[in-house]
Amino acid sequence: MSVHLTNLLARIPEERDLYSIMELVAICDRAEHGIADSSIEELQAHWRNHNFQLASDAWVIVTGKRQFVGFGCVCHRDYEEYHIFICVHPGFRKRGIGTLLLRLIEDHARQQIHNALPDVKVCLKGLVSSNNTEACNLFEREGYTLAREFWRVKVEMDEAGEHIRYDGKLKLDMQIESRQLVGAAPLYDREGVYSVRRYCEYEKELRPAQALVPCESVCLSATC
Repeated sequence: MSVHLTNLLARIPEERDLYSIMELVAICDRAEHGIADSSIEELQAHWRNHNFQLASDAWVIVTGKRQFVGFGCVCHRDYEEYHIFICVHPGFRKRGIGTLLLRLIEDHARQQIHNALPDVKVCLKGLVSSNNTEACNLFEREGYTLAREFWRVKVEMDEAGEHIRYDGKLKLDMQIESRQLVGAAPLYDREGVYSVRRYCEYEKELRPAQALVPCESVCLSATC
């Protein structure tokens, strides 16, 4: 099924689009979590990853007035796992933007399957805020299954602890499986806790792993 966007343009982003994309990510963060904690430095670091190419692994959706309303990118690990990031401006959702970005990413990953080892599983993985039910529904409609749910806790400390040698602020990113988390609410009250967010990770298999076939014994007898 094709996706048609009215008065919107899909194109490859450029380096000069960094701040506009960051503003879009911040808007989506505030809509879903009430706070934006992504940074320009984090996005720049992602763009510098050797497994990511801006000219082929990312897309932006812009309006006729050059407003950025959608962004999607994908980064692979040995062409076996493709990690997806998609964000759509809250005021422009339910217009097919997320669907288009997700399908562009999947089509791009399928074109690279031949780069993976022949016997390994190839899959797409997407991380979605549990507060964004529209995004969760999108992944499920596109054939993704819920692989896991977890809490991500970010801690920011002004002083180095007894066992941590660090000058200035330190931000830790800890992932705790939902079923193992007890008493999540008090985490907000603890000193140094910057944010607590719940995520859903969706997965779609593009190619299953191939079972290794044991070598058959070779009979050298003339009677075989």
